[in-house]
Amino acid sequence: MKWMIPKQHGAWSMLILPFLLGGIVGGWTLAHIPFAIAWLFVYMGTFFLFQYIKQRKKSQELLRTVATYLTIATVAAIPVFLAEWRLVWFVLAMIPFGLVNAYFAKIKDERNVWNDVSAVTSFCIGGMASYYLGARALDGTMVWMFALPYLYFLGSIFFVKTMIREKKSRFYRNVSWGYHVLLVAIFVVFGYPLLALAYMPSLVRAIAFYGKKIPIMKIGIVEIANSVFVLGCLSWYLFS
Repeated sequence: MKWMIPKQHGAWSMLILPFLLGGIVGGWTLAHIPFAIAWLFVYMGTFFLFQYIKQRKKSQELLRTVATYLTIATVAAIPVFLAEWRLVWFVLAMIPFGLVNAYFAKIKDERNVWNDVSAVTSFCIGGMASYYLGARALDGTMVWMFALPYLYFLGSIFFVKTMIREKKSRFYRNVSWGYHVLLVAIFVVFGYPLLALAYMPSLVRAIAFYGKKIPIMKIGIVEIANSVFVLGCLSWYLFS
């Protein structure tokens, strides 16, 4: 088999931010260590599984990589479920969205906005699981654990569309700008200044970067830096 790493900067942020936010707010446990390993290899395994699904000429080497990654994920997940078996419900909740991603891989339409939304939903459910592993509680904070990263990543989807695949689309430009303005305005109006601050850089970059020729690598770096800022703000808000 061949060891490979997905080269998707945005997806890495989506994988890591909800997991870290869940652990920071819910509390870290020893079970988070194997959980992190399982979470990492589930992502890499399914990413390359979708690559395999869309291939016309199936690569057996790629399939062996998928099998290895998913086996590692399964073994790592065993102590996590022994520590808290109820996490299985979060896994079951992710499955339909994984099937949606598999469908878009099959029809070779992975850039479809609904494919992105489905992936974001799975990542944010994983953040809820990370929170539950530490807090062991189904409470109002868990709703925020899902909603706040989801709102951020949804905006990122629209932003990236305007910078790469849909850079000439006025529709996506209007959706991106309108979404970010509305998001910040809602939190200001309803008295959540810290949350408004969390999403403010996203609004600035959505408008300031539009129409400029910026390398994909630089866009990815900006998104990672923005994710770190958002993680700090959301952690601060949920702790306060």
